[in-house]
Amino acid sequence: MKIRMLFVVMSIAAVALFWHSTGCKKNPVAPEPRNLSWSVDTLAHPDNWQALFYDIWASSAKDVYVAGSANTTRGILWRYDGNRWRDIKISITEGGPIAGTINFRDIYGFGPNDVWVVGDRLERNPNAPPNFLRHSLIVHYDGSEWREIPAPPGNEINVIWGPSPDNIWFGGINGTLFHYDGISVKKDSLPLDILPDAAPVVNTLSITGNASEAYLLLADWYSEPNRYFLFELLNDKWVIQDSSFYYNSNDLWLSPWGTLYTPGESTYYRRNGVWDVLFGCCQTLTSFSIYGNRPDNIFLVGRSQLSPYPGTVYHFNGVDWAALPALEKQDQRHYDVWTDGSEVFIVTVSGNGSMVYHGQ
Repeated sequence: MKIRMLFVVMSIAAVALFWHSTGCKKNPVAPEPRNLSWSVDTLAHPDNWQALFYDIWASSAKDVYVAGSANTTRGILWRYDGNRWRDIKISITEGGPIAGTINFRDIYGFGPNDVWVVGDRLERNPNAPPNFLRHSLIVHYDGSEWREIPAPPGNEINVIWGPSPDNIWFGGINGTLFHYDGISVKKDSLPLDILPDAAPVVNTLSITGNASEAYLLLADWYSEPNRYFLFELLNDKWVIQDSSFYYNSNDLWLSPWGTLYTPGESTYYRRNGVWDVLFGCCQTLTSFSIYGNRPDNIFLVGRSQLSPYPGTVYHFNGVDWAALPALEKQDQRHYDVWTDGSEVFIVTVSGNGSMVYHGQ
């Protein structure tokens, strides 16, 4: 399932208040999530020496999906049913319904019978370079079968999010932006002034939201290199809220309680329209994803910036942030996380393989 933006520094008093609220207290009582028992499942495919999973989604702890791609450029999808992981036969090369050379980039759903996975289909270019062309790919599961959903011409789709099954957004590279209204997928666009002689290279990096808000992060390389935009969905229109040249991340997460987080080389949060760095943890963490089910149960996953750069996970319990030593692993990167408050799943890449850590 990954900002350069202008962060407004809060007042010293506000920073102090946030620092206090996020855990400068000494010797807090360790909550249950920090005492989880962890197991690990390696997800390997017999026909591939490489299997890379970056994104996870679940409707419950007994219905968990991870999506990615393999060295054969075959989209791979696994599901956990509460007992074991199973490889979903989705590519036509293994008896599934989806034809072509495909990759999966993100997964999202609304329940066990309504799951979406997106990515691209690779096609050799007869007029190279480039040697290959990428086309948008949208696949849907309705509880009985997986099938491809027709989409307008577009490039690789990297992100998907929607507030309801009949209101879904898809974003990708080179200006790819689609909307699904419950009937069909239609092309959309963003309010940006593109120079007449410039290639429209604008990449949607993340889309997130909750029941009342939605945000989109866009990278812009067509006019001013490394400029990034934050959009908010207002009255069914994407409106620019912020822009910057500063590097941070390519991911957003809007929590159910209304705080917008952005993991990256530093982790930031946005509250009441103001950005600030997440104090109390993570100053040496390159984070890839953040997720929680309550304000006192949030997981931040990534990799340490300190040699030898082990995979690292932090947890916030409403009092402080703390690293989880059991998940500090060499030669690993923790890319995505999901929790329901009782169980935790973390998808991890190590070399050419992937695994899922399961805490319960």
